[in-house]
Amino acid sequence: MLALGVSTIFLALTLRSWRSRRTDPKFEDLGAKIEAVRRIVGFGYVPDMGRDLPQRLKLRALPNERLVSAFGVNNSLTTSDPDIHRDFMRVAMEVTKRRDNNDSNTGVDSRWVRLYGIAETRLRHDLQFAASSKGQPTKTIPLADCAQRLCLTVVLVDNFDMDPADIPTHTASIITREINRQWISSKSEPQLPKSDLLNERLRTLRLRRLAGLSPEEILSRIMPQYETLWRVVLLTFVTAYHREYRPAAVKDMAEDVPRCLGDRNRERKALRLAEEGLRLYPSNKRIYRAPSTDSEERQEPLSADLEAIQRDPAIWGTDALEFRPERFDELTNLQKLAYFPYSIGYHKCPAFGGFGNRMITTLVVAMGRMLSREAGEVWFGDGELDCDCDGEARRGFHRPLPTGREDVDQWSFRLRHY
Repeated sequence: MLALGVSTIFLALTLRSWRSRRTDPKFEDLGAKIEAVRRIVGFGYVPDMGRDLPQRLKLRALPNERLVSAFGVNNSLTTSDPDIHRDFMRVAMEVTKRRDNNDSNTGVDSRWVRLYGIAETRLRHDLQFAASSKGQPTKTIPLADCAQRLCLTVVLVDNFDMDPADIPTHTASIITREINRQWISSKSEPQLPKSDLLNERLRTLRLRRLAGLSPEEILSRIMPQYETLWRVVLLTFVTAYHREYRPAAVKDMAEDVPRCLGDRNRERKALRLAEEGLRLYPSNKRIYRAPSTDSEERQEPLSADLEAIQRDPAIWGTDALEFRPERFDELTNLQKLAYFPYSIGYHKCPAFGGFGNRMITTLVVAMGRMLSREAGEVWFGDGELDCDCDGEARRGFHRPLPTGREDVDQWSFRLRHY
């Protein structure tokens, strides 16, 4: 409640300041646009919502009903039960706040060093497998599959202290493909039955932490993190390392990863990669809320378009569609109000405060180093995206990549040497 109150006061003071300086209707309309989005995200459209946790949970859960049927998940995103919400948040906060064997002399949090090593090992395996595949005219790695397996592996290891060797590539591929298939199918079939194949593979996982969870309980824990992670990682990697290629700038930002992560005095520059990635490619392009919990009839949910507000040239300038992490060195008040990748106020994502940005940075940099331009090139399966302008830059240089599941499913990484 305090967070939302401070945010509301800040917004009101900022808008008042703008209006005292400017009378341009377009300027005021922009402030109203941002305020309208924030009201949906922060439940400001419902009077006195701060005093009713079950109602807030229900407003968020109703648009996610299809996920209960498709996956059996029962977590903070799908429940109106405060006890389930609190249990999920307790476990999630324990995960996001954990530091592993921190060296007080160097400030190194070994958690990120360990996860980075796991990511590199997974990617090296993918490279070796692609290079050794026989009968292929070109040696390629399907990028969506690669990013999904990578993110699933790291999320499982980090949440459940699994041995990465207990997550073979074949098992990870089946789990990620079934999650993707169920997700897509549930949009057109709200009562989609759960996947027996997915649950069977989840039962084979050997968890060390929270051992004994059912497949539905595993999915309830990991889906919010895994599903909001893999596309941001994939899109940020492709944009930073291959599409809007500035090798010196990216190398400079990432040079101290992963050893700088967890040390707030050293990590700031590296985390700019994640911040700009989340601006162009928010993990939730839109946030949905039910308009009311009182009506017995199904109503269309309210939609807050984060992608549009975080790419708006009137807010972010003429380079709004460019990948330019340096912009986060000095954001305007307007930009701060229009940027909230981890939501605002009530039910803020537990990954806020550093964890989410560190995870994204770790995986993006691992992909960037292992799947570098020296090692190969990205192909989109799209004539316009694949058309070279001058041999280095691609046409549409300042146009963000398409983000749909069907779009990224066609992308591949073609090895140069094998």
